[in-house]
Amino acid sequence: MVDLYCAQSLFKSLVIPSSLNQKLYNFINIDHFDHFEILKRRKKVVKYEDITHPIFNPKENSVIIFDRRMIERDFKNLMNNFGISFRDKLFDTWKKRNVKVIFNFAFYEALEYETDLYDFITYDFPFKHLKLTDYPLFENKENFLFDRLYNLLHYFHENFSGNIDNFPQQKHTLDKKYLFSSLQMKMRPHRIDFLKKLISKNLYEYGYISGTREYFEEYREDIRRRNFYIDNSFLQNQYFYEDSHKDFFKKNWEEYADIISDPMQGNIHQNHTENYNDKLEYDISYIDIQGETHILYNTMYPIFTEKSYQPIFFEKMFLLYGGNCFYEVLDKLGGHNFKDELLLPDTYFTMNNPYEQIDIIVNSLEQLSKIEFSEVFQESQDKILENKVLLLEHYKKIMVPVKQFIES
Repeated sequence: MVDLYCAQSLFKSLVIPSSLNQKLYNFINIDHFDHFEILKRRKKVVKYEDITHPIFNPKENSVIIFDRRMIERDFKNLMNNFGISFRDKLFDTWKKRNVKVIFNFAFYEALEYETDLYDFITYDFPFKHLKLTDYPLFENKENFLFDRLYNLLHYFHENFSGNIDNFPQQKHTLDKKYLFSSLQMKMRPHRIDFLKKLISKNLYEYGYISGTREYFEEYREDIRRRNFYIDNSFLQNQYFYEDSHKDFFKKNWEEYADIISDPMQGNIHQNHTENYNDKLEYDISYIDIQGETHILYNTMYPIFTEKSYQPIFFEKMFLLYGGNCFYEVLDKLGGHNFKDELLLPDTYFTMNNPYEQIDIIVNSLEQLSKIEFSEVFQESQDKILENKVLLLEHYKKIMVPVKQFIES
Protein backbone atom coordinates (compact mmCIF):
# COMPACT_ATOMS: atom_id res chain seq x y z
CA MET A 1 0.00 0.00 0.00
CA VAL A 2 1.30 3.45 -0.98
CA ASP A 3 1.25 6.24 1.61
CA LEU A 4 0.10 9.31 -0.31
CA TYR A 5 0.25 12.80 1.20
CA CYS A 6 -1.74 15.57 -0.48
CA ALA A 7 -4.85 17.73 -0.14
CA GLN A 8 -8.08 15.74 -0.29
CA SER A 9 -9.50 17.56 -3.28
CA LEU A 10 -6.20 17.10 -5.11
CA PHE A 11 -6.41 13.36 -4.44
CA LYS A 12 -9.95 13.27 -5.83
CA SER A 13 -8.84 15.18 -8.92
CA LEU A 14 -6.16 12.57 -9.47
CA VAL A 15 -8.19 9.46 -8.65
CA ILE A 16 -11.09 9.94 -11.04
CA PRO A 17 -9.22 10.47 -14.31
CA SER A 18 -6.30 8.11 -13.76
CA SER A 19 -8.37 5.21 -12.39
CA LEU A 20 -6.26 4.93 -9.25
CA ASN A 21 -7.43 2.09 -7.07
CA GLN A 22 -8.11 3.89 -3.79
CA LYS A 23 -7.78 0.61 -1.89
CA LEU A 24 -4.09 0.58 -2.77
CA TYR A 25 -3.46 3.91 -1.06
CA ASN A 26 -3.18 5.07 2.47
CA PHE A 27 -4.28 8.65 1.88
CA ILE A 28 -3.01 11.26 4.35
CA ASN A 29 -4.71 14.63 3.98
CA ILE A 30 -2.26 17.51 4.43
CA ASP A 31 -2.90 21.17 5.00
CA HIS A 32 -0.49 24.07 4.81
CA PHE A 33 2.65 24.05 6.92
CA ASP A 34 3.20 27.80 7.19
CA HIS A 35 2.14 28.40 10.81
CA PHE A 36 5.70 29.16 11.83
CA GLU A 37 4.95 32.33 13.78
CA ILE A 38 2.68 30.39 16.15
CA LEU A 39 5.41 27.81 16.60
CA LYS A 40 7.98 30.53 17.27
CA ARG A 41 5.85 32.15 19.97
CA ARG A 42 5.31 28.79 21.63
CA LYS A 43 8.84 27.43 21.42
CA LYS A 44 10.94 30.61 21.22
CA VAL A 45 13.93 28.53 20.11
CA VAL A 46 12.73 26.39 17.21
CA LYS A 47 14.49 23.23 16.10
CA TYR A 48 13.78 21.34 12.90
CA GLU A 49 12.26 18.50 14.93
CA ASP A 50 9.69 20.92 16.42
CA ILE A 51 7.87 21.18 13.09
CA THR A 52 5.24 18.46 13.37
CA HIS A 53 3.58 18.70 9.98
CA PRO A 54 3.35 15.20 8.38
CA ILE A 55 5.60 15.99 5.42
CA PHE A 56 8.48 16.76 7.84
CA ASN A 57 8.26 13.19 9.08
CA PRO A 58 6.90 11.15 6.15
CA LYS A 59 6.82 7.39 6.00
CA GLU A 60 9.45 5.59 3.94
CA ASN A 61 8.66 5.05 0.24
CA SER A 62 5.72 7.46 0.45
CA VAL A 63 4.55 9.98 -2.15
CA ILE A 64 3.84 13.69 -1.60
CA ILE A 65 1.93 15.91 -4.03
CA PHE A 66 2.18 19.68 -3.71
CA ASP A 67 -0.37 22.07 -5.16
CA ARG A 68 0.09 25.70 -6.10
CA ARG A 69 -0.79 27.14 -2.69
CA MET A 70 1.75 25.04 -0.83
CA ILE A 71 4.42 25.82 -3.43
CA GLU A 72 3.84 29.56 -3.49
CA ARG A 73 3.12 30.09 0.19
CA ASP A 74 4.56 27.32 2.34
CA PHE A 75 7.98 26.81 0.77
CA LYS A 76 8.44 30.56 0.55
CA ASN A 77 7.57 30.97 4.22
CA LEU A 78 9.86 28.10 5.19
CA MET A 79 12.77 29.85 3.49
CA ASN A 80 11.85 33.30 4.81
CA ASN A 81 11.52 32.09 8.39
CA PHE A 82 14.15 29.36 8.77
CA GLY A 83 16.37 29.54 5.72
CA ILE A 84 18.27 26.98 3.73
CA SER A 85 19.34 24.79 6.67
CA PHE A 86 15.75 23.77 7.45
CA ARG A 87 14.90 23.36 3.77
CA ASP A 88 17.94 21.16 3.16
CA LYS A 89 17.14 19.01 6.20
CA LEU A 90 13.64 18.54 4.81
CA PHE A 91 14.96 17.57 1.38
CA ASP A 92 17.55 15.26 2.94
CA THR A 93 14.81 13.54 4.95
CA TRP A 94 12.86 12.85 1.78
CA LYS A 95 15.95 11.52 0.03
CA LYS A 96 16.91 9.17 2.87
CA ARG A 97 13.37 7.81 3.16
CA ASN A 98 13.02 7.30 -0.58
CA VAL A 99 10.08 9.71 -0.75
CA LYS A 100 8.80 10.66 -4.19
CA VAL A 101 7.45 14.18 -4.67
CA ILE A 102 5.16 15.53 -7.38
CA PHE A 103 5.11 19.30 -7.84
CA ASN A 104 2.15 20.64 -9.78
CA PHE A 105 3.71 23.60 -11.56
CA ALA A 106 0.76 23.79 -13.96
CA PHE A 107 -1.58 26.57 -12.90
CA TYR A 108 -1.69 28.98 -15.88
CA GLU A 109 0.52 31.71 -14.39
CA ALA A 110 3.19 32.56 -16.97
CA LEU A 111 4.23 35.66 -15.04
CA GLU A 112 5.01 33.56 -11.97
CA TYR A 113 6.83 30.92 -14.00
CA GLU A 114 9.16 33.51 -15.53
CA THR A 115 9.78 35.59 -12.39
CA ASP A 116 9.22 34.64 -8.72
CA LEU A 117 8.95 30.88 -9.17
CA TYR A 118 11.49 30.24 -11.93
CA ASP A 119 14.39 29.26 -9.67
CA PHE A 120 12.25 26.96 -7.56
CA ILE A 121 10.64 25.35 -10.60
CA THR A 122 13.98 24.62 -12.26
CA TYR A 123 15.80 23.54 -9.08
CA ASP A 124 17.28 20.06 -9.34
CA PHE A 125 15.77 18.54 -6.22
CA PRO A 126 17.98 15.87 -4.56
CA PHE A 127 15.14 13.33 -4.21
CA LYS A 128 12.91 11.49 -6.65
CA HIS A 129 10.51 14.00 -8.12
CA LEU A 130 8.22 14.81 -10.98
CA LYS A 131 7.26 18.30 -12.16
CA LEU A 132 4.02 18.92 -14.04
CA THR A 133 3.97 21.98 -16.27
CA ASP A 134 1.64 23.65 -18.75
CA TYR A 135 4.33 26.07 -20.00
CA PRO A 136 6.59 25.36 -23.04
CA LEU A 137 9.54 27.02 -21.31
CA PHE A 138 10.03 23.76 -19.38
CA GLU A 139 9.22 21.32 -22.17
CA ASN A 140 11.64 18.42 -22.67
CA LYS A 141 13.56 19.18 -19.47
CA GLU A 142 14.55 16.38 -17.13
CA ASN A 143 11.93 15.37 -14.54
CA PHE A 144 9.26 17.50 -16.24
CA LEU A 145 6.00 16.37 -17.81
CA PHE A 146 4.62 19.01 -20.18
CA ASP A 147 1.17 19.40 -21.63
CA ARG A 148 -0.92 22.52 -22.10
CA LEU A 149 -3.76 20.82 -20.24
CA TYR A 150 -1.90 19.69 -17.11
CA ASN A 151 -3.46 22.74 -15.44
CA LEU A 152 -6.75 20.84 -15.44
CA LEU A 153 -5.49 19.10 -12.29
CA HIS A 154 -5.25 22.51 -10.64
CA TYR A 155 -8.61 23.61 -12.05
CA PHE A 156 -10.49 20.58 -10.73
CA HIS A 157 -8.72 20.70 -7.38
CA GLU A 158 -9.26 24.43 -6.81
CA ASN A 159 -12.73 24.83 -8.26
CA PHE A 160 -14.54 21.49 -8.15
CA SER A 161 -13.02 20.05 -4.94
CA GLY A 162 -12.17 17.10 -7.13
CA ASN A 163 -15.86 16.31 -7.80
CA ILE A 164 -15.55 16.53 -11.56
CA ASP A 165 -18.89 14.90 -12.33
CA ASN A 166 -20.95 17.34 -10.24
CA PHE A 167 -20.75 20.30 -12.60
CA PRO A 168 -22.95 21.85 -13.77
CA GLN A 169 -25.38 21.39 -10.90
CA GLN A 170 -28.39 20.90 -13.15
CA LYS A 171 -29.22 20.78 -16.83
CA HIS A 172 -29.50 23.96 -18.83
CA THR A 173 -32.86 25.52 -19.57
CA LEU A 174 -33.48 26.71 -23.10
CA ASP A 175 -35.34 29.89 -22.28
CA LYS A 176 -32.56 32.03 -20.83
CA LYS A 177 -32.71 35.60 -19.59
CA TYR A 178 -29.60 36.80 -21.42
CA LEU A 179 -27.86 36.13 -24.71
CA PHE A 180 -24.40 36.23 -23.12
CA SER A 181 -22.48 36.50 -19.87
CA SER A 182 -19.24 38.38 -19.40
CA LEU A 183 -17.90 37.47 -15.98
CA GLN A 184 -14.74 38.89 -14.49
CA MET A 185 -13.43 40.22 -11.23
CA LYS A 186 -10.59 42.50 -12.34
CA MET A 187 -11.40 45.46 -14.57
CA ARG A 188 -8.56 45.06 -17.02
CA PRO A 189 -8.16 47.43 -20.01
CA HIS A 190 -9.40 45.07 -22.74
CA ARG A 191 -12.43 44.09 -20.65
CA ILE A 192 -13.30 47.75 -20.13
CA ASP A 193 -12.95 48.32 -23.86
CA PHE A 194 -15.44 45.51 -24.46
CA LEU A 195 -17.83 46.93 -21.90
CA LYS A 196 -17.62 50.45 -23.35
CA LYS A 197 -18.44 49.18 -26.82
CA LEU A 198 -21.39 47.22 -25.47
CA ILE A 199 -22.68 50.37 -23.77
CA SER A 200 -22.23 52.49 -26.91
CA LYS A 201 -24.55 50.15 -28.83
CA ASN A 202 -26.90 49.29 -25.93
CA LEU A 203 -25.85 45.66 -26.25
CA TYR A 204 -25.17 45.38 -22.53
CA GLU A 205 -28.93 44.86 -22.13
CA TYR A 206 -28.48 41.42 -23.68
CA GLY A 207 -25.75 40.42 -21.23
CA TYR A 208 -25.12 39.49 -17.64
CA ILE A 209 -21.93 41.39 -16.82
CA SER A 210 -19.99 41.09 -13.58
CA GLY A 211 -17.12 42.86 -11.89
CA THR A 212 -16.01 43.65 -8.36
CA ARG A 213 -16.23 47.04 -6.76
CA GLU A 214 -12.95 46.54 -4.91
CA TYR A 215 -11.01 45.99 -8.12
CA PHE A 216 -12.88 48.84 -9.80
CA GLU A 217 -11.72 51.23 -7.08
CA GLU A 218 -8.22 49.76 -7.11
CA TYR A 219 -7.87 50.27 -10.85
CA ARG A 220 -9.28 53.76 -10.57
CA GLU A 221 -6.60 54.59 -8.00
CA ASP A 222 -3.89 53.09 -10.21
CA ILE A 223 -4.89 55.45 -13.00
CA ARG A 224 -4.85 58.43 -10.64
CA ARG A 225 -1.39 57.53 -9.36
CA ARG A 226 -0.10 56.69 -12.85
CA ASN A 227 0.73 53.20 -11.68
CA PHE A 228 1.90 51.41 -14.82
CA TYR A 229 2.19 47.90 -13.47
CA ILE A 230 -0.04 45.35 -11.77
CA ASP A 231 0.25 41.67 -10.87
CA ASN A 232 3.70 42.28 -9.33
CA SER A 233 5.25 42.49 -12.78
CA PHE A 234 6.81 45.00 -15.17
CA LEU A 235 5.97 42.89 -18.23
CA GLN A 236 2.88 44.79 -19.40
CA ASN A 237 2.77 45.13 -23.21
CA GLN A 238 1.20 47.64 -25.60
CA TYR A 239 -2.28 46.15 -25.16
CA PHE A 240 -2.22 46.99 -21.47
CA TYR A 241 -1.63 50.66 -22.23
CA GLU A 242 -4.73 51.19 -24.35
CA ASP A 243 -5.78 54.62 -23.07
CA SER A 244 -9.33 54.66 -24.40
CA HIS A 245 -10.63 52.87 -21.30
CA LYS A 246 -9.56 55.48 -18.77
CA ASP A 247 -12.61 57.73 -19.09
CA PHE A 248 -14.70 54.76 -17.91
CA PHE A 249 -13.40 55.41 -14.40
CA LYS A 250 -14.48 59.05 -14.33
CA LYS A 251 -17.86 57.77 -13.18
CA ASN A 252 -18.47 56.21 -9.80
CA TRP A 253 -19.18 52.50 -9.36
CA GLU A 254 -22.81 53.26 -8.45
CA GLU A 255 -23.40 54.85 -11.85
CA TYR A 256 -22.88 51.45 -13.48
CA ALA A 257 -25.35 49.68 -11.19
CA ASP A 258 -27.70 48.84 -14.06
CA ILE A 259 -24.84 47.41 -16.12
CA ILE A 260 -22.35 45.64 -13.82
CA SER A 261 -23.27 43.17 -11.09
CA ASP A 262 -20.96 42.24 -8.21
CA PRO A 263 -21.82 38.62 -7.35
CA MET A 264 -18.86 38.50 -4.97
CA GLN A 265 -20.60 41.09 -2.76
CA GLY A 266 -17.37 42.60 -1.53
CA ASN A 267 -15.61 39.30 -0.83
CA ILE A 268 -13.04 38.87 -3.60
CA HIS A 269 -11.74 35.69 -1.96
CA GLN A 270 -14.88 33.71 -2.71
CA ASN A 271 -14.56 30.96 -5.26
CA HIS A 272 -15.96 32.37 -8.49
CA THR A 273 -16.65 28.94 -9.94
CA GLU A 274 -18.60 27.77 -6.90
CA ASN A 275 -20.80 30.87 -7.17
CA TYR A 276 -21.25 30.16 -10.84
CA ASN A 277 -22.52 26.68 -10.00
CA ASP A 278 -24.34 27.16 -6.68
CA LYS A 279 -26.31 30.22 -7.80
CA LEU A 280 -26.95 28.76 -11.28
CA GLU A 281 -25.28 31.76 -12.89
CA TYR A 282 -24.20 29.56 -15.76
CA ASP A 283 -27.83 29.00 -16.71
CA ILE A 284 -28.86 32.60 -17.26
CA SER A 285 -27.15 32.96 -20.65
CA TYR A 286 -26.22 30.95 -23.75
CA ILE A 287 -22.69 32.25 -24.41
CA ASP A 288 -19.77 33.04 -22.10
CA ILE A 289 -17.55 35.86 -23.36
CA GLN A 290 -14.18 36.11 -21.61
CA GLY A 291 -11.14 38.36 -21.91
CA GLU A 292 -8.02 36.30 -21.24
CA THR A 293 -5.46 37.89 -18.93
CA HIS A 294 -2.05 37.09 -20.37
CA ILE A 295 -2.64 38.81 -23.71
CA LEU A 296 -1.73 42.02 -21.83
CA TYR A 297 1.78 40.81 -20.93
CA ASN A 298 5.05 40.13 -22.71
CA THR A 299 5.37 36.52 -21.67
CA MET A 300 7.73 34.21 -23.54
CA TYR A 301 4.86 31.95 -24.60
CA PRO A 302 1.10 32.48 -24.90
CA ILE A 303 -1.00 30.85 -22.22
CA PHE A 304 -4.62 30.62 -21.13
CA THR A 305 -6.39 30.43 -17.78
CA GLU A 306 -9.48 28.90 -16.14
CA LYS A 307 -11.60 31.47 -18.01
CA SER A 308 -11.27 29.33 -21.13
CA TYR A 309 -12.26 26.14 -19.31
CA GLN A 310 -15.23 27.55 -17.46
CA PRO A 311 -17.83 27.61 -20.25
CA ILE A 312 -16.85 24.16 -21.53
CA PHE A 313 -17.25 22.41 -18.19
CA PHE A 314 -20.51 24.25 -17.62
CA GLU A 315 -21.71 23.14 -21.07
CA LYS A 316 -21.95 26.48 -22.82
CA MET A 317 -20.88 28.17 -26.01
CA PHE A 318 -18.04 30.64 -25.65
CA LEU A 319 -16.15 33.54 -27.16
CA LEU A 320 -12.60 34.38 -26.03
CA TYR A 321 -10.70 37.53 -26.83
CA GLY A 322 -6.99 37.27 -26.17
CA GLY A 323 -7.42 33.50 -26.04
CA ASN A 324 -5.95 32.24 -29.32
CA CYS A 325 -3.69 29.85 -27.43
CA PHE A 326 -6.69 27.96 -26.08
CA TYR A 327 -8.42 27.91 -29.45
CA GLU A 328 -5.30 26.27 -30.89
CA VAL A 329 -5.22 23.63 -28.14
CA LEU A 330 -8.91 22.87 -28.60
CA ASP A 331 -8.52 22.65 -32.36
CA LYS A 332 -5.75 20.04 -32.00
CA LEU A 333 -8.11 17.95 -29.87
CA GLY A 334 -10.78 18.15 -32.57
CA GLY A 335 -12.95 20.54 -30.55
CA HIS A 336 -15.44 23.16 -31.66
CA ASN A 337 -15.00 26.93 -31.61
CA PHE A 338 -18.55 27.78 -32.82
CA LYS A 339 -17.18 29.95 -35.62
CA ASP A 340 -20.26 29.68 -37.81
CA GLU A 341 -22.82 29.79 -35.01
CA LEU A 342 -21.27 32.97 -33.58
CA LEU A 343 -20.68 34.58 -36.99
CA LEU A 344 -16.89 34.79 -36.72
CA PRO A 345 -14.46 35.10 -39.65
CA ASP A 346 -11.50 32.70 -39.92
CA THR A 347 -9.12 35.58 -39.19
CA TYR A 348 -10.61 35.97 -35.70
CA PHE A 349 -8.63 32.97 -34.45
CA THR A 350 -5.28 34.27 -35.67
CA MET A 351 -5.37 37.99 -34.88
CA ASN A 352 -3.26 38.96 -31.86
CA ASN A 353 -4.91 42.28 -31.04
CA PRO A 354 -7.71 41.68 -28.48
CA TYR A 355 -9.29 45.04 -29.27
CA GLU A 356 -9.75 44.05 -32.90
CA GLN A 357 -11.29 40.77 -31.71
CA ILE A 358 -13.66 42.77 -29.50
CA ASP A 359 -14.84 44.77 -32.50
CA ILE A 360 -15.74 41.53 -34.26
CA ILE A 361 -17.54 40.19 -31.17
CA VAL A 362 -19.60 43.36 -30.86
CA ASN A 363 -20.58 43.23 -34.54
CA SER A 364 -21.59 39.59 -34.13
CA LEU A 365 -23.65 40.35 -31.03
CA GLU A 366 -25.55 43.02 -32.95
CA GLN A 367 -26.70 40.34 -35.38
CA LEU A 368 -27.18 37.55 -32.82
CA SER A 369 -29.35 39.75 -30.63
CA LYS A 370 -31.92 39.90 -33.41
CA ILE A 371 -32.53 36.15 -33.64
CA GLU A 372 -34.01 33.47 -31.40
CA PHE A 373 -30.70 32.16 -30.09
CA SER A 374 -32.24 29.35 -28.05
CA GLU A 375 -32.63 27.45 -31.33
CA VAL A 376 -28.93 27.85 -32.13
CA PHE A 377 -28.03 26.74 -28.61
CA GLN A 378 -30.21 23.65 -28.89
CA GLU A 379 -28.81 22.72 -32.30
CA SER A 380 -25.26 23.08 -30.92
CA GLN A 381 -25.68 20.66 -28.01
CA ASP A 382 -23.64 17.87 -29.60
CA LYS A 383 -20.69 20.21 -30.13
CA ILE A 384 -21.01 21.72 -26.66
CA LEU A 385 -20.96 18.34 -24.94
CA GLU A 386 -18.22 16.95 -27.18
CA ASN A 387 -15.88 19.78 -26.14
CA LYS A 388 -16.28 18.69 -22.52
CA VAL A 389 -15.69 15.03 -23.34
CA LEU A 390 -12.58 15.84 -25.38
CA LEU A 391 -10.99 17.76 -22.52
CA LEU A 392 -11.77 15.05 -19.99
CA GLU A 393 -10.45 12.28 -22.21
CA HIS A 394 -7.22 14.15 -22.85
CA TYR A 395 -6.88 14.79 -19.14
CA LYS A 396 -7.20 11.08 -18.43
CA LYS A 397 -4.53 10.39 -21.04
CA ILE A 398 -1.93 12.81 -19.67
CA MET A 399 -2.47 11.66 -16.09
CA VAL A 400 -1.38 8.11 -16.94
CA PRO A 401 2.38 8.84 -16.55
CA VAL A 402 1.61 10.57 -13.24
CA LYS A 403 -0.07 7.41 -12.00
CA GLN A 404 2.88 5.36 -13.26
CA PHE A 405 5.31 7.56 -11.35
CA ILE A 406 3.31 7.15 -8.15
CA GLU A 407 3.09 3.39 -8.50
CA SER A 408 6.62 2.72 -9.74
